[in-house]
Amino acid sequence: MKKNYKLEYRLNDEMKGYPALYHYDFTDPSEIFCRRLCDYFIKNNIVYHKTSSSLEDEYYVIYVEEETDEYSFSDAKTYSHVTLEVREYQEYKESPLLYTYDLYSHEEALSLIGNDYLWIDDKEYEKVSAEIDENRSTYVLYMTRT
Repeated sequence: MKKNYKLEYRLNDEMKGYPALYHYDFTDPSEIFCRRLCDYFIKNNIVYHKTSSSLEDEYYVIYVEEETDEYSFSDAKTYSHVTLEVREYQEYKESPLLYTYDLYSHEEALSLIGNDYLWIDDKEYEKVSAEIDENRSTYVLYMTRT
């Protein structure tokens, strides 16, 4: 029998008792580990900023706050499989797409998200932040050229 790994996103709001926003069950923990490395979480066109993560009993928990200064992409591609977009970070405007990794697993995504630096087209880039965009079914790395 396969083990189920539970993930819960909670609003980081002590006054409201840290209410649960979303629950997930996974048979492979790799997706949980990818999500825990992401600074941002986008769902239902709401951008959340990760404040912390924890392991509480059988739950992996990611605490988030709604981010009012950030917006989700309105016209970018939506995927049907595991992907990772690399975008050149641009403050206050849409970050241009540098490269898209078509992946076979979340474990493969983990091997990319966990890096502080990536080489793309013989140029080195440094990670600014990472996000999971559930609206578009992709991970996104924001990078600056070193």
